[in-house]
This record gives sequence, structure tokens and C-alpha cells, in this order.
Amino acid sequence: MKRISKQAKAIADKHIAAKLSGQFDNPQVKNREDIINNLMAGKTFSAVLETIETRFCSIGSLLLASGIVLDVHLSDTYKANIYKGFKILIDRQ
Repeated sequence: MKRISKQAKAIADKHIAAKLSGQFDNPQVKNREDIINNLMAGKTFSAVLETIETRFCSIGSLLLASGIVLDVHLSDTYKANIYKGFKILIDRQ
């Protein structure tokens, strides 16, 4: 299987950093193309990250990443699954 592109990894890393800081851009968009264009321009979306978390991360990883149970902990598995989701979103256009 093809590896994640540098661009998709950078977008995923930016979303992970936005989650940790609680600072998402969340620009107004009308369709998928607008979302992709904004992602490529460096904008972050809380809804995109939440969707990827829901589809690709385990319940345990989500609990640790939420900070509800303990301090926020982003495991390597959590990050790998986030990268997988962004790879599918960005690299399969």
C-alpha cells in the first residue's frame, strides 16, 4: 500500500495540533471541493477531524485523546489512524 503523502501528513499534523490547542479555523464551506481546497490552504476543521476519529480510531484511543478520563494522551495508534483517514481523504482524490 502506498505511504501517506507529505502534504496529507502535514494536514493531519495540523489538525492534531489544533485539537490539542482547541483552535480550529472552521471556515464556511459549501461542498467537498471547498473542504479540500481549504485543507490544502492550511485551514483546519473540527468536524473533519471528528469524522476521521469516529471512522478510524478505537474507543480506547478516543477516550485517551479526549482528556475526559485522564490527561490528553495521543497514542501512536491514534496518530496512525488519523494519518490513515487523512491519507484516504487527501491522497485518493
